Amino acid sequence: MTVTPEDLVRRARDLQASGGRRLIGITGAPGAGKSTVCAALADALGDDVVIVGMDGFHLANVELDRLGRRGRKGAPDTFDVAGYVALLRRIRAQQSGTVYAPVFDRGLDEAVAGAQAVPADVALVVTEGNYLLLDDHGWGEVREQLDEVWFLDVDAGERERRLTARRASFGDHGETALAWIRDVDLPNGLRVEQTRERADLVLALRPRLDLTVPGTDPTHPALPAYDRSAVRTGIVHLGVGAFHRAHQAMFFDRVLAAGHPEWGICGVGLLPGDARTRDVLRAQDHLFTSLTLDDAGRSEARVIGSLHRYLFAPDDPEAVLAELAAPGTRIVSLTITEGGYNVDDATGEFRPVDAEVLADLEAAGRGGSWTPRSALGFLTLALQRRRAGGTVPFTVVSCDNLPGNGTFCRSALVGFASRVNPELAAWIAAEVAFPNSMVDRITPATTPEVATVLHDRHGIVDAWPVRSEVFVQWVLEDTFPAGRPPLQDVGVQVVADVEPYELMKLRLLNASHQVMGYLGQLDGAEMVHEVCLDPGFREFLRAWMDREARPTLPPVPGIDLDDYCSTLLARFGNRAIADTLARQVADASDRIPTFVLPVVRDRIAAGVVPPVAALVVAGWSVWLERRWAAGEAVPDRRHDRLVAAIAAEHQTPGGFVAALPEVFADLSTHEGFRAAVARARAELTELGTRGAMAAALAR
Repeated sequence: MTVTPEDLVRRARDLQASGGRRLIGITGAPGAGKSTVCAALADALGDDVVIVGMDGFHLANVELDRLGRRGRKGAPDTFDVAGYVALLRRIRAQQSGTVYAPVFDRGLDEAVAGAQAVPADVALVVTEGNYLLLDDHGWGEVREQLDEVWFLDVDAGERERRLTARRASFGDHGETALAWIRDVDLPNGLRVEQTRERADLVLALRPRLDLTVPGTDPTHPALPAYDRSAVRTGIVHLGVGAFHRAHQAMFFDRVLAAGHPEWGICGVGLLPGDARTRDVLRAQDHLFTSLTLDDAGRSEARVIGSLHRYLFAPDDPEAVLAELAAPGTRIVSLTITEGGYNVDDATGEFRPVDAEVLADLEAAGRGGSWTPRSALGFLTLALQRRRAGGTVPFTVVSCDNLPGNGTFCRSALVGFASRVNPELAAWIAAEVAFPNSMVDRITPATTPEVATVLHDRHGIVDAWPVRSEVFVQWVLEDTFPAGRPPLQDVGVQVVADVEPYELMKLRLLNASHQVMGYLGQLDGAEMVHEVCLDPGFREFLRAWMDREARPTLPPVPGIDLDDYCSTLLARFGNRAIADTLARQVADASDRIPTFVLPVVRDRIAAGVVPPVAALVVAGWSVWLERRWAAGEAVPDRRHDRLVAAIAAEHQTPGGFVAALPEVFADLSTHEGFRAAVARARAELTELGTRGAMAAALAR
């Protein structure tokens, strides 16, 4: 029978509901997927299940040496079978208290006694191992203690691939790995295969990503070559969207492939819409495909396995807090968008406006325990637990497009915590690291066409793929007191100072999206590549880069800015990416202050009111007005304030800027800038988009 882990979760729940203590055994040859099923059960059932491994009863290495069996460790006669049976009997008879089970530590290559607690009130205990159905060496008594035994079947070729990846994760490569598989794993596997008829269920896990689409001649990638059952959480990421999957998850996939299984990602979804992410990831064993496309139409697909666990916070907030507080979690990264931090753009101070943040502050203010809903709430409570438990704080890495995103994130978290527990806030300010980072990869929203390309070109059926351009860049400040993976070995630029790279990207790439977004749509375009392949718009974009943005940038180590700007225009012109202008203009009241207005301030400080920037702001206001006139929605959290600002503009030229101090800050009272925007608005009305662009370039 072919099943998914979700099918087995439902069967386990049915057994739980039947009453009393239930023991399930999961068996199969090495590499069959036993750990995958156990992880799925643990994820779904949480505290209602305990996993006890047969591997905890490995004989100690010193005893294996004495017996002359060290060279075939893992064979049936290299375990304390009587001890394992005794533990299962204790668990079955348990009425009160706690039974402690050993756990095998791969790093030590030894069992650790008393490492897994089995409370009496947990109805379901799952034990997994290769030899649950053997009848010699004392193993026959194991089956008598189990209510059901599930045998996992797997294709021999796939099993051998998994075993090879597992040996690599243990540090064995080449002939050493092959010899162990040939002499130990495969002979043991043959013995296990002979026990399948004794199982209550014989099951084959359904592939999470279908890599064998009938009728295609695919050039598809294999599943990750590393042993995903050995992957442990080292990073928790809040806000698993398309960009994270195309960017950070890809880099950490490279880290795992390089032999560092302790740096897996546990993703966390906070928003109601993240429930679909939870469901799709469970159905695909937390795998997804990253599709990259170049301008020549060539595509490359890579199956990403670094996101080995996903928690939907509304389902179980406590599970999220436990993962954040776990000692193995050393990095927490975030992509929660510019507006998720609740920091005032003008003052840099924490100013809570988001409904979830305000709800958390209200709940905390009532005293006693409270359940977080926001990213800031989860981080604060998790750090409080780590502090109370003497666990070193994790490093917080913002991967959002913000100037000084680490500093920005620090202001948000310390500001939030100060309203909950000032003493904790002081500890966070003193002890928690917030390295700055610069992230870059154009990643449009996933459309049905992406799935079609994967199916037709690569023979993959994936319900949650992500597409992006080939170009990728991550520049990261090297401030990680709790440790970090060797990111410099997988393409990340780890530097002492991120700011030059960050300013370059924000003011040239991100700002250019604002420059083209409103004016391009006013001119009738819908796609980024349409605008960037148009000579008039290319000239306008290049004027923004060369005349207004670049004079505000410091030298960027190792970067030729002429080449960088030319490369940007080529990236923007990539037809295969099919990026929309509509994506660029969402949440403009957060993006324009972040990407465009810092350039305006620097140019005004140099004695110049920048005409291109003034036209961009004017274009935004006209675009808003025309959208509303057509009865179309505007995706912006400051919607009502923007409506009022348009009304103010009609009363007084320059009123749009003056009416939005929360967006324009000091520029809202700058007469020269307000006049420049008002003039650009008039030119858009009188001359049209192209005429207004020409007028701006002539100044």
